[in-house]
Amino acid sequence: MNQNQKDIDENLLLQYLLGNADEELRFKVGEWLSAGSRNRMHLDRLESLWLETGKLSPVPVSVDVEAAWLRMTERLALQEPAKPGPAEKSSRMISARYLLGAAAMVILLVGIYSLYRYIISPVQQTEISSGSEIFHNTLPDGSMVILNTHSKLIFPEEFKKGKRLVTFAGEAYFEVKHDKSKPFIVNTGIAAVRVLGTSFRVKTQPKSGTNIAGEVEVSVTEGRVMLFVVDERSGDTASVILAAGESGIWKSGMVTPIRNGSTAPDVHYWANHLLEFRGNALSEVFQLLEKHYSVKITVGDPKVMDCRLTASFMNEPADRILAVIAGSFGLGLEVRGQNYHFTGHGCSRKND
Repeated sequence: MNQNQKDIDENLLLQYLLGNADEELRFKVGEWLSAGSRNRMHLDRLESLWLETGKLSPVPVSVDVEAAWLRMTERLALQEPAKPGPAEKSSRMISARYLLGAAAMVILLVGIYSLYRYIISPVQQTEISSGSEIFHNTLPDGSMVILNTHSKLIFPEEFKKGKRLVTFAGEAYFEVKHDKSKPFIVNTGIAAVRVLGTSFRVKTQPKSGTNIAGEVEVSVTEGRVMLFVVDERSGDTASVILAAGESGIWKSGMVTPIRNGSTAPDVHYWANHLLEFRGNALSEVFQLLEKHYSVKITVGDPKVMDCRLTASFMNEPADRILAVIAGSFGLGLEVRGQNYHFTGHGCSRKND
């Protein structure tokens, strides 16, 4: 572990990832993350390892006993104590082999039983499509989903123990109810999204001339999201962890999904009329307001366009948003119908 990572116990990081952290631990992990980019990378690796345990894929899940055996032996090796004497070593080797064999057998039996239950108890599925209008729906666990036009979602009448799995194509905004015992998985056919409880948008684009997803884009409003793909031959999972305000993408032919920067301020506007600005120049802010509110915005001092805004607006009228902007930067605002004119001094680029 690098210099930045040595000052925090990984067991505490695990509790943080599991959602068991109290306010003190969340503050401690936050300070640790802000100490350096390597810490964030290390946490992402831990979360990826935790999220892909068991090789994530749509049910039924095949159990790779050999891979499970290797994972267990690797973890035992990491905790290997000082070398024992010959008799003690022999006894421990027998015990370890017995425990590993028993564990592998349990894994195999659980996999067979799960497959058997899946075959004899088919889950009743519900399919909803949005057609030419935006469609709102509540899922069996209380999670909310908003389907953009021409989108489709398939989900079970009841989420069984262990996971909440839905199949999706199109564009949708999810507000997932938190449940650390049941991860929520959005399956798009190849790439998928996994969360415990958060708000995010998923958009798929099919391959040309097919119904198979060729591109999957995810943008996050709250919490953390894992965008991942599963290699159909090896079962290995490649993933990227996205935090609030970030977006990620996977395209056909890519080995792993990638983080592709921050989300556009209006990426969720179609779903909830949310505009979320994170240090955006007023030139961009005004352009988006003119687009969504059919208003005309002008300024007396061109440097007003250089001011940068960090604020969120949901279902707010244009006049209130523009009044907030004027107050934030000490500007005057003249209103004539749908025309808004800002007066006063702007911002210097060197102070951005």
